[in-house]
Amino acid sequence: MTIEKRVWVKSGIVEELDEKQARLLRWVYEKIVFYYRHLYQTRWCHQYPLSLSRLMKLCSRNGQAVTNALRLLANTVPVGSDSRPPIFYDRKAAKRNKSHRPYRIFLRKKSD
Repeated sequence: MTIEKRVWVKSGIVEELDEKQARLLRWVYEKIVFYYRHLYQTRWCHQYPLSLSRLMKLCSRNGQAVTNALRLLANTVPVGSDSRPPIFYDRKAAKRNKSHRPYRIFLRKKSD
């Protein structure tokens, strides 16, 4: 069994991931890349940035698993890497219901 280590960007804390967690991270990242390379702005339902609910449907996983993977991908990098995390997200308040703050997930540009 291999252990993957990732470092939290701002705190420097090292997180150890087992194979199952590392596989989930790769799966979620692949689905984010798939959305932006193949689906984004191809149909009216894909005209918006990737949301957490659409990512859950793409990955066929529950909200908690996808949210945990999303937080790890957006806030950690592999040990020894000096790059920035490959994705980022924000939560913008909805216009009608201000307490509803959906996730908007984005890929980071390579030059960023």
